[in-house]
Amino acid sequence: MSEQFDHIGSKYEEFKTKTPLPIPERHTFQRLVGNLGGKRVLDLACGSGHYSRFLKALGAEWVEGVDISPEMIQLAREFEQKQPVGLRYHVMDARELSRLGDYDLVTSVYLLNYAQTREELRSMCRGAIANLKPGGRFVSVTANPGFDMHRSNFTAYGVEVLSETFEHGRHHCRALFLTEPPTPFEYFRWSTDAYESAFAEAGFRNVAWHPIDIPQEAIDRFGEDFWRDYRENSLIIALSGQKAATR
Repeated sequence: MSEQFDHIGSKYEEFKTKTPLPIPERHTFQRLVGNLGGKRVLDLACGSGHYSRFLKALGAEWVEGVDISPEMIQLAREFEQKQPVGLRYHVMDARELSRLGDYDLVTSVYLLNYAQTREELRSMCRGAIANLKPGGRFVSVTANPGFDMHRSNFTAYGVEVLSETFEHGRHHCRALFLTEPPTPFEYFRWSTDAYESAFAEAGFRNVAWHPIDIPQEAIDRFGEDFWRDYRENSLIIALSGQKAATR
């Protein structure tokens, strides 16, 4: 499952920069991470470094990226070589994440939806909280537990959900990034309870869900009606939690 991104490589960067779906995703992510001036950030499932570079551009003092795919990390390092901004990348499995340091913020844009079991979901959350300073936050974008592929399959936004099979307590989903040519990938859609339980068992407090916002620039570009399915039946959602502060 996780090694699928070794074969996606640059196609994923094409998807992130040329399709509509990432526009509200990026806008919502920026709102949730807030002011990053002087902050240290760990970006899990960083892929080719798309959001790692964005976090640095938002003012983070230090950003490190982690991904299980050597191909993705190689692409991220190539971007860094071409336009150095001081990013560091590591090939690591977020299900078995070692402690890399004390970070103010840990992020993951599409990590938790690759957990195949509840234990893997818990392990990812434990890895995130282990790398946070007291009071630090974890901000994640993941598959929306409430998505209904029978209402819309998100083709207009750059992803086509082909099938969902409910098994072992979660939906096993097959989809396409609508690049040229289309790129297949698989992920898992967990329930609200599964996510909240994993966050709580890892030790997170103030766990909250955040719907994806459509920025005005996206409405101006595509029109209000274009985003109706995105608002009413979103494929993605954001989730955050906080590590307890020391007394």
